Amino acid sequence: MTSVAPGQPDESRTVTAPTPPVGTNPTVERADEPAPYIARPYRALERELERAVRDRAEVNLRVTAAVTAMHDGGGTWAAIARILGTAPQTAHKKYSKPRPARTTTAD
Repeated sequence: MTSVAPGQPDESRTVTAPTPPVGTNPTVERADEPAPYIARPYRALERELERAVRDRAEVNLRVTAAVTAMHDGGGTWAAIARILGTAPQTAHKKYSKPRPARTTTAD
């Protein structure tokens, strides 16, 4: 059993970083750059996100086309909203076709 005098550091528990070889410059990684060992998975995640965004755009187009077809076929905004899981007013606001501007005629 070893004893350490009060106020003295316990050197048996101290861990030091290895010193770089003489004549080399230790590499310091900047916080805004990914570490080399995570760069490859990061690129894979980036590609996955890009695919998901493209898929979302395609799905949004399909939903808009289906809502338009249902409404043009006589579906009510209440029925459409029930399927979308939203309020009828929200469905109408998001998916209704813009009306042509009114023209006023001066008599």
